[in-house]
Amino acid sequence: MTATVGQEPDQAHGCAQGSCYPATGDLLVGREKNLKASSTCGMRKKERYCIVSHLQDEKKCFECDSRRPYDPVYNTINHRIENVITTFKPHRKKSWWQSENKSNVFIELDLEAEFHFTHLIMTFKTFRPAAMLIERSADFGRTWQIYRYFAHDCAVFFPGVSTGPLQNINDVICESRYSDLEPSTEGEVIYRVLDPAIKIEDPYSPNIQDQLKITNLRLNFTKLHTLGDTLVDNRAEIREKYYYAIYELVVRGNCFCYGHASECAPIEGIRDDIEGMVHGRCVCNHNTKGLNCEQCGDFYNDQPWRPAEGRNTHACKCDCSDHSDKCHFDMAVYLATGNTSGGVCDDCQHNTMGRNCEICKPFFYKDPTRHIRDSRVCICDCDPDGSENGGLCDSHTDPSLGMVGGQCRCKPNVEGPRCDKCKTNFFGLSANNPVGCQCRCDSRGTVLGSSMCDPFSGDCICKRLVIGRFCDQCLSEHWGLSHDLNGCRGCECDIGGALDNCSIDSGQCRCRSHITGRDCMKVESGYFFMALDHFIYEAEFAQMGQTREHQPGRPAQWTDIGFAQVPQGGTLEFLLNNIPYSMEYDLVIRYESQMPRDWEEVQITVIRPGSIPTSSPCGNTIPDDDRLTIPLPAGAFVVLPQPVCLERGVTYSLRLEFTRYQDANSILNGADYAVILIDSIVLMPRHSSMEMFNTGDLASNVRRQTFERYRCHEGARSVIRPQISDTCAKLISSMSAVINDGALCNCDPQGSISSLCDPRGGQCRCRSNIIGRRCDKCAPGTYGFGPSGCICECSLDGSVTRLCDKYTGQCQCRPGAFGQRCDGCQVGHWGFPSCRPCHCNGHANHCDQRSGVCINCRDNTGGDSCDCANGYYGNPVLGISSGGQCRPCPCPDGPHSGRHFATSCYQDNRNRQIICNCNQGYTARCEECAPGYYGNPSQPGGRCQPCQCNNNIDMSDMDACDRRTGECRKCLYNTEGPNCGICRSGYFGDASRRNCRCICNFLGTERSQCMEREDCVCQRATGQCQCLANVVGLSCDHCAPNHWNLASGNGCEACNCDPNNSVTSSCNEFTGQCQCREGFGGKTCTECEENFWGDPRTLCRDLAVRTKTLAERANEIQSTGLIGPYEKTFKDLEAKLAQAQAIVNARNATTAAVATLMALIEDLAQIGETTEALNHVEGDLTIIQDRNSDASKELNTLEREARELNLTSEQLKHQLDILKNSNFLAYDSIRSSYNMSRDAERRANQSTTTKPSTVSQSADTRRRTERLIAAKKDDFSRKNSANKRALGELKARAQGLDMKTLNEKICGSLDDVPCTENPCGGAGCRDDEGNRHCGGLNCNGAVAAADNALERGKHAEKELNKAMGEMQELFTKVKEAKAKAEEAKGKAQAALDKAKATKNKVEHSNNNLRDLIKQIRDFLTEGADPDSIEAVANHVLQLSIPASPLQIRQLADEIKDRVRSLSNVDAILQQTQDDVQKAEKLLLDAKRAHRAEGLKNTAETVKQALVDAKTAQTSAEKAIASARADIRDTENRLAEIETETSNSEKNLDDAMRRLGTLEQEINELKTKRARNSMAAARAEETATMARDKANEAKQILDGQLTDKFNEVQQRVDTKAKVVRDAKKKAESLREEAKELLNDAQNKLQKLALEKNYEENQRKLEGKVRQLDGLEDKMRSILNDINKQIQIYNTCQ
Repeated sequence: MTATVGQEPDQAHGCAQGSCYPATGDLLVGREKNLKASSTCGMRKKERYCIVSHLQDEKKCFECDSRRPYDPVYNTINHRIENVITTFKPHRKKSWWQSENKSNVFIELDLEAEFHFTHLIMTFKTFRPAAMLIERSADFGRTWQIYRYFAHDCAVFFPGVSTGPLQNINDVICESRYSDLEPSTEGEVIYRVLDPAIKIEDPYSPNIQDQLKITNLRLNFTKLHTLGDTLVDNRAEIREKYYYAIYELVVRGNCFCYGHASECAPIEGIRDDIEGMVHGRCVCNHNTKGLNCEQCGDFYNDQPWRPAEGRNTHACKCDCSDHSDKCHFDMAVYLATGNTSGGVCDDCQHNTMGRNCEICKPFFYKDPTRHIRDSRVCICDCDPDGSENGGLCDSHTDPSLGMVGGQCRCKPNVEGPRCDKCKTNFFGLSANNPVGCQCRCDSRGTVLGSSMCDPFSGDCICKRLVIGRFCDQCLSEHWGLSHDLNGCRGCECDIGGALDNCSIDSGQCRCRSHITGRDCMKVESGYFFMALDHFIYEAEFAQMGQTREHQPGRPAQWTDIGFAQVPQGGTLEFLLNNIPYSMEYDLVIRYESQMPRDWEEVQITVIRPGSIPTSSPCGNTIPDDDRLTIPLPAGAFVVLPQPVCLERGVTYSLRLEFTRYQDANSILNGADYAVILIDSIVLMPRHSSMEMFNTGDLASNVRRQTFERYRCHEGARSVIRPQISDTCAKLISSMSAVINDGALCNCDPQGSISSLCDPRGGQCRCRSNIIGRRCDKCAPGTYGFGPSGCICECSLDGSVTRLCDKYTGQCQCRPGAFGQRCDGCQVGHWGFPSCRPCHCNGHANHCDQRSGVCINCRDNTGGDSCDCANGYYGNPVLGISSGGQCRPCPCPDGPHSGRHFATSCYQDNRNRQIICNCNQGYTARCEECAPGYYGNPSQPGGRCQPCQCNNNIDMSDMDACDRRTGECRKCLYNTEGPNCGICRSGYFGDASRRNCRCICNFLGTERSQCMEREDCVCQRATGQCQCLANVVGLSCDHCAPNHWNLASGNGCEACNCDPNNSVTSSCNEFTGQCQCREGFGGKTCTECEENFWGDPRTLCRDLAVRTKTLAERANEIQSTGLIGPYEKTFKDLEAKLAQAQAIVNARNATTAAVATLMALIEDLAQIGETTEALNHVEGDLTIIQDRNSDASKELNTLEREARELNLTSEQLKHQLDILKNSNFLAYDSIRSSYNMSRDAERRANQSTTTKPSTVSQSADTRRRTERLIAAKKDDFSRKNSANKRALGELKARAQGLDMKTLNEKICGSLDDVPCTENPCGGAGCRDDEGNRHCGGLNCNGAVAAADNALERGKHAEKELNKAMGEMQELFTKVKEAKAKAEEAKGKAQAALDKAKATKNKVEHSNNNLRDLIKQIRDFLTEGADPDSIEAVANHVLQLSIPASPLQIRQLADEIKDRVRSLSNVDAILQQTQDDVQKAEKLLLDAKRAHRAEGLKNTAETVKQALVDAKTAQTSAEKAIASARADIRDTENRLAEIETETSNSEKNLDDAMRRLGTLEQEINELKTKRARNSMAAARAEETATMARDKANEAKQILDGQLTDKFNEVQQRVDTKAKVVRDAKKKAESLREEAKELLNDAQNKLQKLALEKNYEENQRKLEGKVRQLDGLEDKMRSILNDINKQIQIYNTCQ
């Protein structure tokens, strides 16, 4: 919070009352390095420049050299860009920036932050630019915007840019006032960002602030003022006078802080001691931060950041109740509070939370006596060990939630107000215990299921088979901790299938290979337990004997393909090479006796490959045990009285010698005919020799007794095996697992249907005609072993037996049959099986086996019997020599002559002429073309072709076309042309289709164009007929618009419809009737319509309306009477009479009354007139009534006639429409149909008149049918009567059926109620949609039960499918895991092999190196002869010496001294050797890691370990070899150096010899160790050089030996240091080897995961088998359901 207070706005700077801004200054000050120019004179070399006017000074040209900084004394000709920065120094006018002579130059200022830019001032030394512009960037140069253009002539230099005046503050204009020639020096250019002439409403608006913001400023000078010199002369001395030069540049601005700062500080890395420099980092107020105060501070994010505006600071703020020192802004919160507050406090302290840290965290209590800003406002006094969440309590009181403020929440086994005490029967309060106090007694393993423990010690009371402090572990060899009485269950691992005990967690036993199940009593899919007689050795393979055919329906008395027939004295020898387990075996001989008595003597010998070691499993076997003599009784098998001991992996021979039959004299032909059929021998494992039966413990004794009591071994002796009991099957399976170390599976992939075999015995499911346990051989009498089975399809008709040769498949054929299957006839025969010779007239060797048709006929013959072929004639039976052979037909020449145009020919028996059956288009002797064909067949290659006349000629007319050229001469069907391919003139159509005709309407066509009514001509191109007047159409078949009467034959007449009274000007083209308006009629609408009256020229009124009005009036009269219309008049008269009567009756009549009476009398005088008129009307009505009656009769008559006329008119109109719309082209089809009808009539007449005809045949058939009916009438009557009686009985039975009971059983109907009221329906009931209704909801009938069963079955099927899908997915995952495991295994094996190869290579290199060292040592130390030494010395002298003699001397002494100090070399070697042995041991351990087949990651780890071991081994061996070589070389050299040193003191020759030896040893040292890299000088020393070296050596002995010896000693020290380094390296290698050993041991421990993987895999396979079992059960249930459904469905 102190930091927060420190950032409060400073009142002195005025930021507290609103926005504030730093003071402006020159932005160039302190930024010399940020200012750059694109061109500066003298930057590369001195450059010459001149001035325009030299009136004031004598000198007019000067030099510019800007390569060194400006100095007012020593370097005044520097004109770099930094000279423009204002310095207020005396030499201000003596320094300036000057460019080279070029027009396009720019000056750029790059700022380190955002700044406010207000204005700039440039003071030029030369003329001001003729054109320039000012640019700025607000994003550090990524984008640029132009502030202002300046030009002497804006229209020329910046066309299109406005010249003002300014309208808006951000307008871009071009102005000219700063670009004139005057003044020639010290001219200024001033630019203000905010022009004073523009009124600014809001100086704090974003638009204004953005206009002021810059990060880069660039001044572009684009044109020089040259006074026109460049137009006169372009020489260098003239151009040197024109350039840009600026005395001073001022860029005013301040730090850009968005109104949140009044001062700025230097940015990191910027100096702060430069006077007048405007810095770029804002010293922020208003709780803002950032380089430009562009964001709120960490603790002030209650509102979005905004720039300060005027009096509004928009200061950042945030309130966290003194419990946090940072917050962040959340726009969602800001909007939710109505844009008032969006700050969210972060990391609330003191157990508070909330947006403002204003509430306590859950489980903390808010102390009401403390202020929310108090650091201890949220408290909780709970024991942290016994309460939940580390001692948290309820934050407030809420009775509905059961919360009390400040209450602690204890752990489950803790109690007390502060949760600081254990509950009863619990102990040991601990913070690490999630329940507080512990009593972890497992209720499954404790007595009585109690979970209570001792309150002091915590011990539990366990059940009998449970152990552990908490009674949570099973006793050894037990598993499955549960609530059982004893707590755990025994493993019950199979004695044979399991390797050891089970897992205490899952009860899964560790099974042998390919054995699964929890107790290891099952095999994996596709594997099996062998039977006791698994090891069978067939006698027929020892000596091929007799093969027998197996009879269907009878059990086989032999195994495999048959027996070996052995005579007396015969021998069988069996090879036993697949013994799986070393033990004793019972030998069983299976045979079939062919003699009446027993076989007296058979000698059995076991031939072993050598002597038996006493330590082997069969070490107690003596030779007599391998020789037995037994009889063979008349039976099927015999078991040797004593077992045979055989060992695994050893090959034996078993010999059977059948020496003597019991009674050979009783045989008819003597002893030579005494034979026996041997089937096989069997090796049956003897149970008593296996540990699972003979260990002597209780379990083994029980197994042995059970095996013997159930006689499990007896069922396997005979070929026909009885059903084995489950007890025996279990024991035999255990034996199989031990003998084979797991389960077996070896079904032949070709001979078996699948890889699955019978789990007991291993019998595979064989394909057709394949036998054997493995399905690996063909059944007897079949052949062709393969994926489709074996075959032997001997024909039953043609073969003696169904058996065929097992190698070739040849069947044994009957006489006359032929072929491999005996299913055909021999060559030259046919008609199998009754084969007979082929009849081919001697012209073919064979014919079709079934039809007898001859094949490949010769001698110009062909056909089924080799008759003369087409194109030949003669008698094929006569033979070639008789002259009647088949000869070529002369039509005109024979076949293959090129002039043969006949299909066949024959010789007339009477005149012996040859008659040709010519091809189409030929005639006579096929040498001429037939009518309709052309060509010249008499010429070679000539032939007859159809005349190309488009089928428009008469093919029987000889002259229809030219017989030589094919030109068409007599075209028919109105065609013409050389090919009759076009229609004749006056005809239209397609000539190729025979439809050249003119379809002209005779009534509308000009008479001159028609020769007769149906023969008119038309235009050939279009088919247009020549029409009469006012007739149109291609066929002239209808009138022109507004015309009619085509039928007149004189053209069409105009309609003449009245234009006022008709709807249109057109009329009916047949009647001429116009379409009149309503009320008008007549043909041309010039009359009133019927039932209308009036003047048609003006108006026709509707007579029906008038008549209706009169009818209504008449109806009114009829209803009111005649007096009705006059009723009012009569009433008026009565009133007047009454008034007159009253006046007359009055005694005193006044004058007025008299006058009234007179008036009344006059009115009453009308009564007479009215009466007369009425009488007259009455007479008229009588007349009208009579007329009306007559008119009514006439109207009725007219109505009838009108109806008839109307009907006739409609019929005529319909016929006219048909005629109008009919196609006159149908005439031809009608005519053709007529001709066809006549032809049919003719044929029908012929069928009735000719004999025999169809009618006569039908009559015969009818008569035969009548006779058959008469003959079968009695039989039909009898059968009909019997059927009627049967139907009557069925009807009676049907009537006696109780439908109520059936409905109740089938549909569930309980009462005999109608179908509409019965919800379950019944027989004959149907629902609203018409479907049969039987059963339904809550109906207990068979249908409902079947529906329910079907639904359950469907549901079960869905579940099974789902389970199968999951199982398939699981199988896929297991398969993938297995594949990955195999891949990991392969990689591990490859790494192991690579490590072995590397090791062998290193050992080989070491051996070679040792041999070389030994040879050198032997040569040098064991007394080589002088010649050899001299030869070696000469060879050494020819080599280059890598050092001088002095260095050699010194090196020798050094080696001598340092070797003496190597006292621990042997120890180093010994240590290194131990390291090598450890590395080799690691390698062996890594080899054992190949068992990690299923763990890819572990295998990769082992692979890395092998690589590390390989590296360590290689390094260690290299170190050993190096150390050994160094030591041996050093020893040898030291010994020789000592000898040479002592001899050198005696004479010069010894020194020479010592020098040569030293040269040789040093050269070897250089070659082996590769440590001395000195350049070797060429060895060109001669004998003189050798003497010089000897003299030098003598000088060394005389005076300088001591000094050189010290130098050699130093070199020896260096070499010794190298040896010590080797020692250290060896020790380091030893440590690395130790670490590698530990690492490899850890990796090997990880390999123990393999067991878990195998156990999991076995579990998975167990689940698979369980699912298989469930699937089988469900299929069984579905079958039962289907059966029940079928039963219910049959109940109709």
